[in-house]
Amino acid sequence: MADGTGSGRSRLSALHHDILHHIITYLPVTEAAGAAGLARDWRHLWRSYPLVLKDARIPEAARDAVVPRVLHDHPGNFRAVILPDCRLASLDRELPAWPRLLVDKRTEKLLLAYRWVMDQPNPARLLPADILRCDSLQELTLDFWTFPSGTEVLLPRLRTLTMVRIGTSDQDLESLIAASPVLQSLRLIVNSPKHVRLRSKSLMCALVGLSTVEELTVVDTPLLARLCLFVPRNGVRIRIVCAPNLRALGYLDTRVLKLQIGDSVVRSDRMVSASTVVPSVKILALTVNFGVFEEIKMLASFLRCFPNVDTLHIESALHGPSVTANEPTWEHHAKFWQEISPIFCLRSHVKKMVIHDFRGDQNEFEFLKFVAMNAEELQSLLVASHKEILSSADKVNEIKDELQCLQFPTSISAVLRVSPKAGAVLCLEKASNLTVDDPFEC
Repeated sequence: MADGTGSGRSRLSALHHDILHHIITYLPVTEAAGAAGLARDWRHLWRSYPLVLKDARIPEAARDAVVPRVLHDHPGNFRAVILPDCRLASLDRELPAWPRLLVDKRTEKLLLAYRWVMDQPNPARLLPADILRCDSLQELTLDFWTFPSGTEVLLPRLRTLTMVRIGTSDQDLESLIAASPVLQSLRLIVNSPKHVRLRSKSLMCALVGLSTVEELTVVDTPLLARLCLFVPRNGVRIRIVCAPNLRALGYLDTRVLKLQIGDSVVRSDRMVSASTVVPSVKILALTVNFGVFEEIKMLASFLRCFPNVDTLHIESALHGPSVTANEPTWEHHAKFWQEISPIFCLRSHVKKMVIHDFRGDQNEFEFLKFVAMNAEELQSLLVASHKEILSSADKVNEIKDELQCLQFPTSISAVLRVSPKAGAVLCLEKASNLTVDDPFEC
């Protein structure tokens, strides 16, 4: 670091500030802060640019000391404070006013994941209320906190909100959304509210994953473009009241989901009417067990609600033997598909179809035969095999042979994908990324 004269003057300090900034931006925070202590130019430079602090870049043994010190020493603004290993004890001890400091130093992006010690009797901690009054926040991710009920919320610039393992009431969540007037993306993962009510003039994407939500109501969301649901643990009712620009919707699970459009509940034994049609949806994802007759009837009813679908994803689910023991034979299912009246979206609109977790069961093939006979606009059919099938070359070859026997009205053929699908985390990330056209292609 010293020059040849022994004066101790930092050679780096002689560089232009733009170059110094470029260098310090790429240094881990411990080295950047350390460099700031070596020379006046470094110190000034480090303090003059917005802070990006990520605790994952700090050696674990040093985090208790370094994170509070950096938050204290940097004057702000804070461009990003990313703490997936938020050590509340050390923050409270070394920097008691840290929540207010995040507000005062104009934090723009904040991730707080509370570090849970396994033997704690009540692990989730109360989220500091100041966080919810940080009016500079544009992106907020909270993991493993209890929401401070009844607190005043002020988030005028917040565009992205992710809540993971958050204990909150229905009313507090609704108030939080209402206090975020420019919110575009909302992700609720493993959260406690039983009833989620979406009312937002700005919201474009909502994702509910692995949640205990029992009812999700889309009340007044004029800009909502995608509504993504992943692996509901219990039965859930989805009610769509006003979402005129909804383009992507799924997964609608025929096993546990009740779909209500306006005031009408979609049922397998009732024909769809004009009041239960959502013409804006172009990408639709459904989950069905082709071995359960009531579910394939509901599948047909769901498809009739979305006449203009261009891209259709269907996940083939599997129940235990006790559920399917008294089900009709595959011949009965085949007769259903042969006699069913035309489904408009399949006949006239669907251009791309993906069957996920395909096992090669006869009931699955009966549906594909129906598609082959009726999908006049289909241009692409991708059949993605279930992971259990991948280990059997004979089964893979058998499925390929049967797919080649399907006769489509166009010149396409079914393509079997034998590679495993992406993991749940990647699928969730993709679903909430508005730059990705199809949120279910993973």
